Amino acid sequence: MSRPRPVPDLDWDAGQARELTGAFVDIWGELLDRMRELPVARPFAAADIAREMTLPIPAQPLAVAELAGLLRPLVLEHSTLCGHPGFMAYVSGSGTVPGAAADLLAAALNPNVGGWALSPAASELELHLTRWLAERFGLPEGAGGLMTSGGAASNMTALKAARDARTTQDVRRDGLGGLPLVLYTSEEAHATIAEAADILGLGERAARAIPTDDALRMRLDALEAAVADDVAAGLRPFAVAATAGTTATGAIDPLPEIADLCARHDLWMHVDAAYGGAAVLAPELRPLLDGIDRADSISFDPHKWLYTPQSSACLLVRDAATLLRSFSIDAAYVREDANLSGRGLNIGELGPQWSRAFMALKVWLSLAAHGTDAYGRRIAHDVELARYLDGRAREHPDLEPMCPVTLSIACYRYAPAGAGLDDRTIDTLNERLMIAIRRDGRAFPSNAELRGRYCLRACLVNHRTEAQDIDALLEATVRLGAELVASGLEVA
Repeated sequence: MSRPRPVPDLDWDAGQARELTGAFVDIWGELLDRMRELPVARPFAAADIAREMTLPIPAQPLAVAELAGLLRPLVLEHSTLCGHPGFMAYVSGSGTVPGAAADLLAAALNPNVGGWALSPAASELELHLTRWLAERFGLPEGAGGLMTSGGAASNMTALKAARDARTTQDVRRDGLGGLPLVLYTSEEAHATIAEAADILGLGERAARAIPTDDALRMRLDALEAAVADDVAAGLRPFAVAATAGTTATGAIDPLPEIADLCARHDLWMHVDAAYGGAAVLAPELRPLLDGIDRADSISFDPHKWLYTPQSSACLLVRDAATLLRSFSIDAAYVREDANLSGRGLNIGELGPQWSRAFMALKVWLSLAAHGTDAYGRRIAHDVELARYLDGRAREHPDLEPMCPVTLSIACYRYAPAGAGLDDRTIDTLNERLMIAIRRDGRAFPSNAELRGRYCLRACLVNHRTEAQDIDALLEATVRLGAELVASGLEVA
């Protein structure tokens, strides 16, 4: 049989790698240099973007200059710039420069951080980083976790571990078998808690939505009553999913009291701190998270308020062995005598995902390149900016603040004084106003619905945002709001 001849077409050398990445670094540098002068977003239409992104997929290779020429408009003209200082929508971090550089190195190394033998250094760095983060939250020795794609994956993984840990039957082997499990969360909690209940076979209604108080925090009396009612009805409570930084307003549930209740009823305490968890790095904000150290599990997304690039989230657990018990599998194709080989922990056995990217590198490099003190100052500054926005809204006769500022979210609405508009009309006006502000290009807010009222929402998890950007948002709100009303546009 003849030996196949080499086919080196895809095997680029270091010179070709430097040429291509050099061209991309030039585009990246232009993006950084021009970030503030560019619009946050343009008035995109899906059909137009689809046409622009019908890029060639040729049989023969394109030259580096051609590739760069195709991708420069993608970056500078056809994308929403989530790193722009005017981007204040959702809870989407701005992306650090060290984190982006780390992604290049991680992708170049290309380890599979599901198996230790495939990623010895990457696995150990991830375990080190998650242990360090767990310590920051006050979890005891033996705590740790793993990186995930985001809060949805973290919440689902945590509640699966909670389900397995708080049931006496072997649900991994036998399934639920009609076991009437229920869990509790706030009506302001992220929708992924109910989604996790669905994925785990419990059904969305098994995630009880507990009413909130005037500060939009879970009401402890309502939680206690719901647990008592479910027990009396023959149901099996197994977990409480508290929130440290709700998506809409940044509210923090009463964690110490929830921890006490969980201890009394032997319930797993999960804290969704995907957004608010970053407050542990700011000494002046850390007391807001008192009680989080008593959690059994914590979701935390560095790609939110630690500004690191997508995706870089994590799940932290009080006892890492609970994840092994819930997710470890025995498959012949991954069996290996660890004592003989010397391998460490396969992180793929801590969660549902085995093919895993080297996500920890961008988080570690961002922390190391900037230092945790700088992070603490910037996180606290974001809270100052939210308070500044709230204060300016309170001073303006045509603006109405909508919730207390706890972390770095401020909600308000345009309600022109003397216009005689009712609440329903103001809701519709603000819904249209949000789109108008985005199309204006200087700021990019999102929205919230609080107590049935539609309002504008600024979430400040962007290390480039400053007071001048808050001023630009409010100026656009008042100017464009007045134009909508003056135009005679029917908003009712």
